[in-house]
Amino acid sequence: MSKKIKVIVAVALVGILIAFNVMPMGAIEIVRCYGDIDNDAYITTVDARIALMVSAGIYEHELFGLDYEAADMDGDGDITTVDARLILRTAAGQLPKEYMEAYEFDEKPDEFTELVNDYRFEEDQKSIRLTMSPELCEAARVAAQEYATKTGTALLREDGSYYFKILEEMGIECTVADKMITSASFGNAQAAQNFFNDPQSEKALLNKDFRKIGVGAFSADGRNFYWCVIVTD
Repeated sequence: MSKKIKVIVAVALVGILIAFNVMPMGAIEIVRCYGDIDNDAYITTVDARIALMVSAGIYEHELFGLDYEAADMDGDGDITTVDARLILRTAAGQLPKEYMEAYEFDEKPDEFTELVNDYRFEEDQKSIRLTMSPELCEAARVAAQEYATKTGTALLREDGSYYFKILEEMGIECTVADKMITSASFGNAQAAQNFFNDPQSEKALLNKDFRKIGVGAFSADGRNFYWCVIVTD
């Protein structure tokens, strides 16, 4: 193989690796077990207790999406003491594990934007609706991945520069911007609720100076997700 061909091949391989590294999160398939409500890859008495508390109406969090489906062991659409008992028997090895249908992850940014806009309207009926920006969504995915794998801080990037450098690199123009990150499951409803419950994030989401929004998430294991939201004028 000539030197020129080797260089071309090397460049092509680098391009493939870069493309894989920024592949949209929708390429990830999540496989869950029935009974694994807390999504820690194990079915334990903790999961049974969660199901029991949900059935009694005393669980402090609302279950969404696959978390709810994982708790509904008998598939009747409700979480009852029957589900808690089935989870407990599975944890004890008396029943075999059953896997749910593989779920292809998608942040559903349009849906997330609606959740934010509904919240803004509830807080101030005169508030302007935010517009979902695909470019901001891509920037948010990059930021979420950097946070999860490199920095652990929402403010700075790996090179020490501030987060808005991502926007500059992607050619996104704005005069004001804010970024927030939370750890949540795959469901955008839980992620949105986490942002609403955080005073600083809530303030940014309700800020009347912002007009556009983007949401992105990253997970290395299909269980623990880091969600990033970027808002701009």
